[in-house]
Amino acid sequence: MSTLAPVVRHLEQQVANNQLAAWVRIWVWCQANADDHGHARAYTGELRRLLDTNAREVSRAIRLARERGVIDPCSTAACLVLPGHAIAPCDAHHRGAA
Repeated sequence: MSTLAPVVRHLEQQVANNQLAAWVRIWVWCQANADDHGHARAYTGELRRLLDTNAREVSRAIRLARERGVIDPCSTAACLVLPGHAIAPCDAHHRGAA
């Protein structure tokens, strides 16, 4: 068992916490699901389902998380990127270079 498993489990529980702002839940999901390169890939509609909202609100949450600097500006609903990891390899379509 990974020593990070309890931390990841806690983060995943916080994604479902409707008392947190959607942008915070986006950041938490990114933290819990980021690979070794800081990229957290999401299936089509996955973030919408996790946040129990529509695509417009997911886009708004991603924009707010970008503005607050908790995810990289290149992040999209297909791949959220932790700050400083935009140069890592990824086959997802990202917004312009960070």
